[in-house]
Amino acid sequence: MAVTPGAPGAPGADARDLPDDRDLDEGGLELTPRDREAVARRGGARRWIAIGVLVALVGAIGFVVVQARGATVFYKNADEAVAQKESLGTKRFRLQGVVVGEPVRAEGNEPTRFTVAYNGVSVDVVHTGSEPALFKAGLPVVVEGRWNDAGTEFDSTRLLVRHTENYEAKDDGHYEEEHPDRTTVPEDDVS
Repeated sequence: MAVTPGAPGAPGADARDLPDDRDLDEGGLELTPRDREAVARRGGARRWIAIGVLVALVGAIGFVVVQARGATVFYKNADEAVAQKESLGTKRFRLQGVVVGEPVRAEGNEPTRFTVAYNGVSVDVVHTGSEPALFKAGLPVVVEGRWNDAGTEFDSTRLLVRHTENYEAKDDGHYEEEHPDRTTVPEDDVS
């Protein structure tokens, strides 16, 4: 067996080539066996942290799924809903149309009844739930619900009024007189 000159422990090796074991003499290397109870306590805490993170992750995923479930409701115009009545069955969807005639407002536990029309096809709607303040005849609406079991009326639980984004101020010439603080710029704001 050949010995490489200069290798640790080889004849003629320099002291710089030998391993430094001085820290062993001074107690620098701890070789005492670990306390099993301390290790188990640390492992238990880590396990609970991992379980907590997993529970939070499952909760977040559940929240996203519940929120996304409402996003799967689709729109049908009144003419499409009537044409697809059999395939829609009692699935929930949103029905769009214009309110025809005056709605019969709910009294007590009675539902509100009205008719919506789109492309000459009308659907009778039975609405149980709150009504927007703007709800009236001639307005486009979207109602969420399903066909009743007989397929003769649309049972609605949610009513949305569609309106334009164009807002016009009613100007009778008295606005500045009634609200002088709203039409003038305060002196300290003048640039």
